Amino acid sequence: MSLKNKVLNYLETRGDEFVSGQQLADYFRVSRTAIWKAISELRKEGALINAVTNKGYYLVRESQKLSLDGLKKELPDFDIHYFDEIDSTNSYCKQISHEDRTKKTLVVSSKQTSGRGRRGRTFVSPNGGIYFSLLIDSHNNNDDNLLITSIAAVAITRAIKRICDIDCKIKWVNDIFIGNRKVCGILSEGVIDMEVGKIRSMVVGIGINFSTPIEDFPEEVRDIVTSIYKNENSIPNNVSRILLVKEIVTEIYNIWDQLPSKDFLDEYRERSNVIGEKVTIYNKDNSVESGLAIDINDKAHLIVRLEDNSEIELGTGEVTLRVTK
Repeated sequence: MSLKNKVLNYLETRGDEFVSGQQLADYFRVSRTAIWKAISELRKEGALINAVTNKGYYLVRESQKLSLDGLKKELPDFDIHYFDEIDSTNSYCKQISHEDRTKKTLVVSSKQTSGRGRRGRTFVSPNGGIYFSLLIDSHNNNDDNLLITSIAAVAITRAIKRICDIDCKIKWVNDIFIGNRKVCGILSEGVIDMEVGKIRSMVVGIGINFSTPIEDFPEEVRDIVTSIYKNENSIPNNVSRILLVKEIVTEIYNIWDQLPSKDFLDEYRERSNVIGEKVTIYNKDNSVESGLAIDINDKAHLIVRLEDNSEIELGTGEVTLRVTK
């Protein structure tokens, strides 16, 4: 465990009690400078640590920064794997999917170095974000398994509203928007049981731009992305990363366990920023079609009326919105 996480865990156990820099340095057998650097890193990552002259440090919001102890406290029924940085939470989740499991599995990281989106695209994952993957046992009905991305989308919008009091929209099929900018992406992948040739479990990866300043994103995406909060200082005192993760995870399982009921799809449609808009469809064969998105059916497929008035049903594909004038 890194020094900064050791310091965080120590401060969490002390509650509102002040702990001096010298006390921390003596406890961990490091220099005062090393403690100061660890505190600085924790603050950059979202921990609100106050310092008072002649008293020391104390942690104001123990769950503001993601931590293993904080996650375990809120999600005790889960087997949680936490990383400060990882290549991809989805990749790691798939690697451990073959292990015997007695608990639900959750992989969480504060940063990804090789985050993945649909069709092999890179998912930019800088500091300030929340990146996590769930390993979920599949249903016997494969059509239900294919609903997992839309389930996650509804769960995320519900959670952001409850925890952050912000309304979001869903861009079919796997993006969450605030206004006209992307704030979250979802990547769902199946884990195949090779012996029977069926999906054994589902990996649901979620990446949320929580408090990443716009200047920390690559220049080429700054016009199309946003964060829930513009920086760490703008996060309200009553908002917690850990509680947001808990709310999303809980909602996903609540909806997943209620299948084959598809009541959640009504909310999926209501939150859609695609229905009623002109769309361009980029097919896998590189052909392009245009039309009007008119509905989302009970398979979570998008129904588009093409320019010749024929209708098509999209189960996969890439949709680019065009605002109707």
